[in-house]
Amino acid sequence: MQFGAYQQRQHAEELAEIDGERRVALLEADGCQARLDLLLSMTDRLLKAGGMQVPVDIGRDRDLCLACGIMSASGRAEMERTKLIRLFPIND
Repeated sequence: MQFGAYQQRQHAEELAEIDGERRVALLEADGCQARLDLLLSMTDRLLKAGGMQVPVDIGRDRDLCLACGIMSASGRAEMERTKLIRLFPIND
């Protein structure tokens, strides 16, 4: 019984790692520009007091872009200019 649970956890971890690698490859294709454009299109709603939350998948992709060094300097500068950068913890 415990071995089966262990195998399931291992399999889930392997799938998560594969998914992460696949996401990074997709994000590298355009330097995260598509995700940045989507985020910028929501600027007014996101920055409004009590406004909407950043969708989880966009936030996760943004974190991957910065952590893996995929996002361009101009993309980061645009996030800083629009104040969107404040919606995310800065770990870099």
